[in-house]
Amino acid sequence: MPLLLMCGIPGSGKSKRASEIKQYLENTHKKKVVIINEESLQLVKEESYKDPIQEKYTRAFLKSNVEKVIDAETVVILDSLNYIKGYRYELYCLSRTAKT
Repeated sequence: MPLLLMCGIPGSGKSKRASEIKQYLENTHKKKVVIINEESLQLVKEESYKDPIQEKYTRAFLKSNVEKVIDAETVVILDSLNYIKGYRYELYCLSRTAKT
């Protein structure tokens, strides 16, 4: 499936590893790769995760942006906290629905 979820605490190297994976897939396998994270969507992390309600809106915004670009030709890397098991399952179902 062309959806890769980066999970981990802030500062653990998720963004660095995501950019390394993107570079590898583009150079070696000639794949189209899109990284979706708070920075690419012009979100400020301090504001996006300041309270549970704002975090819920942030997760929904990230998920909707994944939904926009996911297809069989594109590898989507979601580089965010992704620590909620139910949210990861929703993303899994999203990629299954896209028949990828």
